[in-house]
Parts: sequence; structure tokens; C-alpha cells
Amino acid sequence: MKRVNFKKYHGIGNDFILIDLLESEFINMPLLNDPTYIKHLCNRRLGIGADGVIFILPPKNKGIAYMKIVNSDGSIPEMCGNGIRCLIKYLHEYRELSTKSPFIIETLAGNIESLITETKDIKVNMGTPIFDKNLIPTTLEANYKNIPYGQVMIEESLLNIYAVSMGNPHMVLYLETLSNLPISKWGALLEKDYRFPNKTNVHFVNIEDGKNICIKVWERGAGITEACGTGACAVLAVSSLLNLCEEKVKAKLPGGELIIHWPNNEGDIFMTGPAKFVFAGHFSI
Repeated sequence: MKRVNFKKYHGIGNDFILIDLLESEFINMPLLNDPTYIKHLCNRRLGIGADGVIFILPPKNKGIAYMKIVNSDGSIPEMCGNGIRCLIKYLHEYRELSTKSPFIIETLAGNIESLITETKDIKVNMGTPIFDKNLIPTTLEANYKNIPYGQVMIEESLLNIYAVSMGNPHMVLYLETLSNLPISKWGALLEKDYRFPNKTNVHFVNIEDGKNICIKVWERGAGITEACGTGACAVLAVSSLLNLCEEKVKAKLPGGELIIHWPNNEGDIFMTGPAKFVFAGHFSI
């Protein structure tokens, strides 16, 4: 039996098991590629409980670390906005990460530049939203204001859907209210919509006003979560191009709030929010 230490963090309710392998003898352990064991760790009754596991690996290029994230169902997403803030918070608290200058975290979605603010929140450059349907990917054919667009009939409701990528695929749809939303049923159906060959994250959105957006999330590979950082960025990008909001908004999610900023509807989009330590422990394999 081998003992593996972990720390648990959450980013506005989106929670993760962090395993530091920067200098570990376990860097090649089978756990890294064992979806069954990941599901066990993330099980909220039989395991530690989390939306996913984050492995902190040595950088491959010019970053300070490489983030490998595995969803609670064992699938591997390209990026996770709340997850990367949790990783950065851990590095700041346990690896003495400097707050004086930006740094790079490497991910499957590319190199992500981040900064710890004076208030100890974490500001992340999430990159430029991608609307090229082949890169999202999606087969949605219509194009509205440069956004892949289509419709879906679900329980006798005809809904407009929009597609965008933040390094991972997102579907955005707008509702007059998020109250009594059958998110478990709708989210599970829409995640596997045939027009998203790699499946998709799904975001149900209500625009309060130009500066405040309410979002409920169904995450690809995790189901209902309290928040989604890449999703909040995706929602702002679509909403901004549709002239539904300003360039900087407060994204209100069940687990808390994020500040999302897309200057002038072009270039990179920025996410600022907290991450918090929950508890530490170990397990044996």
C-alpha cells in the first residue's frame, strides 16, 4: 500500500481534489490514468467527494506547473476555470508562489497566464473565445453575429442555442427564469446533443441587467455543479456579442460570484474570483 497526500479546494462551490506530483515518486502511478479510481475518489458517499481531481505536474515548457484535470466521471476536459484558481491558491499557500508578477499554468487548452491580486483573489487570462465551429467543435450550421447558432426542441419548448469554446466546448441558452429549471433532465440531454461531437458544457442563463448575469451549470463529465469558470466566460462572450450585457459583468452562479471582463468584445477574456482550502488528508493505493 502507498500513501498519497491530497488537499481539497473549492472555487465558489466547484470542488476539487488536488494531488501535488511536482516532486513526487508517484508521478507515474496508474491512478493518473484510471477512470474507475477517479470515480471512487470523487464519490460523495464512498470517497472523498469532488467534481474532479487535479494533478499538479511538472511543467513541460515555460510554466510553473502543468494542470491535468479529470472529471468525476473519469473523462478529461481541456481546461477548468475554477479548477485552475484552486491550483493557483494551493501553489500560493504551499509552494510560496509570488504575488508580484503574472505566471503561466500549462493545460491541455494551452498556457494560461494568471495573477494573484492584492485582495488574494485570482485573475486568470482565459484566452480568446473561439467561435469557429470546427474548433469548438460543433456542427451547428447557422451563424448569428459570428456565433454558431441553432435551435432545440425540449419538452415542447423551442430554445435558441449558441456555441462557443474557451478551450472546451460550451452551449449557451437564455431563459426568462431559472426557477424550477429541470436542469438534471435538460442538462443530461443537451450535454450529448448530436451537434456537439465531443459533448458540451451547458449553461442556462438569465440576464438580470447589463452588469449582472445569472447562470446555472451542467458540466460535461460532472453534471450539476455550483459553478463553471470557463462557462461564465463563454456566457459573457456570447451575451456581449448579442448586446445583452456590458463588457464587464458579475456572473452569479449557485456557489458564488465571478467577475468576467472582455474588453471591447475582442482579444482575451479575464476571470477574477476566489478559491478556498477545504481540508487535507491522504488515501492509500
